[in-house]
Amino acid sequence: MFLKIKIGIEKELAAYARRMDKLYSLRQLSPLLFKTIKEFICRPGKRIRPVLFCIGYLGFSKKTPPGLYRSALSLELLHDFMLVHDDIIDKSDTRRGRPSMHALLNRYLRTDKKAKFNGEDLTIVAGDVMYSMALDAFLSVKEDMRRKEEALRKLISAALYTGSGEFIELILGTRPIEKVTREDIYKIYDHKTANYTFASPLSIGATLAGAKPEQVKKLFSNGMLVGRAFQIKDDIIGTFGEEKDTGKSNLTDIKEAKRTLLIWHAFNHSG
Repeated sequence: MFLKIKIGIEKELAAYARRMDKLYSLRQLSPLLFKTIKEFICRPGKRIRPVLFCIGYLGFSKKTPPGLYRSALSLELLHDFMLVHDDIIDKSDTRRGRPSMHALLNRYLRTDKKAKFNGEDLTIVAGDVMYSMALDAFLSVKEDMRRKEEALRKLISAALYTGSGEFIELILGTRPIEKVTREDIYKIYDHKTANYTFASPLSIGATLAGAKPEQVKKLFSNGMLVGRAFQIKDDIIGTFGEEKDTGKSNLTDIKEAKRTLLIWHAFNHSG
């Protein structure tokens, strides 16, 4: 099922990218903005969030309503919006094996000596546009309006908690490592990754399909546990995996002094 849905999501994403100009007149408004966003959202990715959203929905519905895959793209667009802002914060020039959005825009601006802004400034704005696109895409599904509203509120909540997780992580990064607890790190994992990568996509899909509140609650709780485990594994791969596979330097987390469970254990067991 996962692979079948992922293929459907990829097709929908390609179609959405082709229709972007018609939907929002982005090419007419700014060819550079249109080209930049289109290139970024079409980069290869796991598509975990939109796939889990569909699985959450189909687990409680026997039908696939019109617009479900387009609605699922909202989770991917939300992810992309967060990634481009995250790359600015992390000062990362690589994303998914290619230059990050702000790095690409900085290259473009080298030809404009009069510009009083940089690629990071433009990327912040482009990210905001992508967030708006995510909310609009979610409304594409043909479903009960009451359930759609409830599901949309959960999507917005996921964005809120993820942003809060980023804020907490940055503040925690100013604290000496010896004063950071395991619970501090889990709080970041839960807010920044587990919620919007696993728990929210599953529970949003289930809510849209009409699942009972207790069923949605169980899905969310299990998604949080899986998400925490996923982030721990991701940290390990990010440090010890192949750079050609991760699309970033193995030293990124170490250079940025990120408070990961891996670094926390290394510090507390260094003797």
